[in-house]
Amino acid sequence: MRHACLASLLLLAPPALAQDGTFQILKGGKPVGRIEVSRTEAGGRAVYRMTSRSSIVVLWTHDVRSDLSTVYEGDRVTRCHSTYHVDDELRDSSSMYTVGGRPLCYVHPNKVFVGRTDNPWTIARMYYEEPVGQDSIFVESELRDCPLRAVGDGRYILTMPDKGTNHYTYRDGVLHEVLVDRTLFNLLFRRT
Repeated sequence: MRHACLASLLLLAPPALAQDGTFQILKGGKPVGRIEVSRTEAGGRAVYRMTSRSSIVVLWTHDVRSDLSTVYEGDRVTRCHSTYHVDDELRDSSSMYTVGGRPLCYVHPNKVFVGRTDNPWTIARMYYEEPVGQDSIFVESELRDCPLRAVGDGRYILTMPDKGTNHYTYRDGVLHEVLVDRTLFNLLFRRT
């Protein structure tokens, strides 16, 4: 009887959702930094935040910081902002917010355009949900959709505009690793 009750409770329980957490950043198998991810929800609004801090050697040691904030109203992205600093220098930033339903976009240093927000999948959301059946992801730092390809067993490859790729690995719907494959170096983000 006790086992039957437990089995019934497990069947009625909602599926497990990924939680706020930390990812260790590895370069060449050695820890170089960390990423903190969080999501808050209230009144049909969800705010995703990601911050990273690392020290990476590319010719010499660089302190790298990135910050990302993505806001959803219902299932629609209504604003996002990202920054990327190397040492104390702003290397990249992007912002998008909607005015009258139109997404206004700015990419550092001087690219301004009216974008699209009809894709409900973003990089931030991928840290919380497996993108089953998706063929593109709205990349907040680029403010545009990039192609996503499922390769089986909870693995996906996102191709960035510079032809670099991010390889996502999920287990039971939870993101465990991201391999960032770039020309000069690779980084691995691993859930701790």
